[in-house]
Amino acid sequence: MFRALSSRRLAVAAAGIALISMTAACGASSANSAVCTEAAWSKPLGDFTTAVTASAGDLTKYNDATAKLTADLKTLAGTADGEVASALNDLAASFESFKIDPNDPAAATTALGSMTTKAQEATTKLAEACS
Repeated sequence: MFRALSSRRLAVAAAGIALISMTAACGASSANSAVCTEAAWSKPLGDFTTAVTASAGDLTKYNDATAKLTADLKTLAGTADGEVASALNDLAASFESFKIDPNDPAAATTALGSMTTKAQEATTKLAEACS
């Protein structure tokens, strides 16, 4: 089953959802304008996509890339205020909740659906906070 749900597909799904949704989170006024207008999350997401693509089925490397993205988003949230910080922390939590157990990689199918929903909610919140 994991062959059909390769780490590359997981990476594309997770990064694609976040990247598409987050590019809509533009424009802002307030102390959060740099976070909102500079698309500060694009580097962590780009790094994540590169790392996951390079992991080539190595679930440990995939989980490491997800952990790094989570940490990067939390760091970025620390530079923001209010709803922007909250939305970035929610996005970090959505990725943090998605770990692939090497002993049960098929469970990733179910986990991906939940993570996708959480990531979409967080990016909608971020777009609203940055508008």
